[in-house]
Amino acid sequence: MLIFTSTEKDKPVLNHNGYQYTKKRANKTNNEWRCRNRTCSSTISLCTNDVRILRNESAHTCQPDTTKVLIDIAVDNMKKRGNREETLPIPKIYSQEVVRARVANPGLATGRVFPTLPNVDASLYHRRALNYPKLPTTTDEIALTGLWRLSKEGGEFLLVDEKCTPCH
Repeated sequence: MLIFTSTEKDKPVLNHNGYQYTKKRANKTNNEWRCRNRTCSSTISLCTNDVRILRNESAHTCQPDTTKVLIDIAVDNMKKRGNREETLPIPKIYSQEVVRARVANPGLATGRVFPTLPNVDASLYHRRALNYPKLPTTTDEIALTGLWRLSKEGGEFLLVDEKCTPCH
């Protein structure tokens, strides 16, 4: 099964059989991925929409790091959940994902291998903030568009949409 996560810079990472791959190049017929460990020369080719393996040159010179893969999957789940899918606080999402990873992998020493909340909370809060509009500095900058204009029931939120002129 092909599992995709992302790097710290939001680049895609392919997780396959305990190894991690980063995209090397995209061709017309396939996408080339190379082992994330730069001392290893192993590559894998996927179809252009990255759903099927076309060629797997698995002459790895490095050892698989299943712990790193599990951590990246858990952190990626934290990012997705914090990305406005849920309204739970970030610390709660973090603790739930650590517990989920621990239950799914009882031999995993989460205390030693997982990044601490202070190490990942900035990126999680940043992800969440990307989906909210910037706060206006003046009343002229207030412009509610799209879903922000609608009430919970789907009706128009604003009844009057006109500028107010100061009275003298």
